[in-house]
Formats: sequence, structure tokens, C-alpha cells
Amino acid sequence: MNTLTPTLSLPSIPRPVPFRLGVTSYVYPADIHTNIQRLAPVVDDIELVFFESADTSNLPTSGEIETWRDLAKKHETTFTVHFPIDKALGSSDPAERDACLTSILRLIELCGPLTPHGWILHLEGIKATATPAQVREWQQTLMPLLRIISGVVDNPRHICVENLEYPFEWCEPLLASLPFSICLDYGHLWQKNTDWKAHLQKWLTRTRIMHLYGFDTTSRHYSLERAPLALTREVLTAIGNYSGVLTLETFGYEDTATSIKRLTECLE
Repeated sequence: MNTLTPTLSLPSIPRPVPFRLGVTSYVYPADIHTNIQRLAPVVDDIELVFFESADTSNLPTSGEIETWRDLAKKHETTFTVHFPIDKALGSSDPAERDACLTSILRLIELCGPLTPHGWILHLEGIKATATPAQVREWQQTLMPLLRIISGVVDNPRHICVENLEYPFEWCEPLLASLPFSICLDYGHLWQKNTDWKAHLQKWLTRTRIMHLYGFDTTSRHYSLERAPLALTREVLTAIGNYSGVLTLETFGYEDTATSIKRLTECLE
């Protein structure tokens, strides 16, 4: 039986560290507002995870945004905002693309007052098995939509494109034309046996957010305890003086708390 209760505080990491430690907005079994109240005093950044569908939505009200902004200011905490992933911006279906873009633009307008450290963007709608022609079509479909997004944020460098299951080099023509940053997700790289060191070396200077968590062959985000200890230590050495956000992208108190403990062990 899980004896952990929502009243428990997260452990801390040894200070100083060059990066800003982040966790998700779903550490405790409660709504986002309650999580922010409990997390803002103890972490540097909170990744706001939103979803929106025909049946349910967790998008905040303008009043909640104002309250969150005050909490962040009080505790010197920042936010990263993860755009909903229930629809693909690079879908072959125009209706799905339009719906996804509408959702992204609405969230940018709603969360703009939080001045997020970064907006995490998935460029989905393509499979790793796609043909060169399909990749080109996907790139051509995305470019005008990305230009729209770039034009509505205060700073397009705060848009962070995350590496997913397909080869990240497919994003390079898009990133060559846009000033977007990178969200470097180690779990996705590890799960696909990608050369994470080469990826890091190529994109580190453009990386604004990193995601770190334990993994297996599934897409579930486990405690960092599930990643080899030596591998986590190797990552922390490789990132050097990286000063962006390092998010332990886990969900639930136990996975998050044990991830912080493992991170502490690797830092000592």
C-alpha cells in the first residue's frame, strides 16, 4: 500500500547548482492550483501540463493565472507551459491542424501573463517510418503554422521544440528558419537508443529546457531511480554549467520525491 500522503513536502537538492530544478504540476493528487501552492516554495520551476478535449479541460481562468503569477513572484519560481498533445500540429488532417493551432494560440494568450520560461511544443503528425516525401510534406505543412506561433509570443526563443520518437534532424530545416529553442528530453533519446551525447553536443547551446526521468521500453515516465545511476551522473557531467530548467518530468509524489533523491545522490 502506498502510505505517502499529499501533505508531504518534496526533498531538496544540494545548492548551489547551475540549473533551475523543475517538476510537473501533477506531483500531488490534486488540481494544478493546489500543486502550485505546494511546489512554488520548494522548486525553481513548475511545468504546467494542460489538456483540452470535448469532454474535459484543465485550462485555468484568468483569476487563477493572476494568483499563480503572484505565487511565482513571491517564491521566485518560474513556469514552463506544455502545450496540449491530444492533437498533432503536423497532422495530415487540416481540421486537426487548425484545432491544434487554435488550442496553442488560446493557451499563449491565457498564460502570457505568467511570462513562462518556455513553451514546450511537440511537432507531431509524422512517424519514424515516414518516407522522405512524407517528411517533406510534414515540414511544409508545419512551417506556416510555426510562423504564426512565432508571431504571437513575446519572445519566439521561448518556444522550445521537444525531441520525440522520430529523428530530430527532420526538425532542422524548421529550426534553421525560426529562432526557436530546444526542449531536450533524455527519456525519449534513451528509449530509442539515440546517441544522446551527440544530440546534446549539437543542441546544448540552444537548449532552454531539459526533461529527465527513468525509463523502460514504454513511454511511461518513471522515477529517475529507474535510470542507471552511472548514466544520470554522466548526463549531469555532460551538461556542465547549463543554466536553463532541468525538469524531473514525473507524475505523482513518490516518483518525483525519489527522483529528487537520486538527483541529489548524483550531485554529491
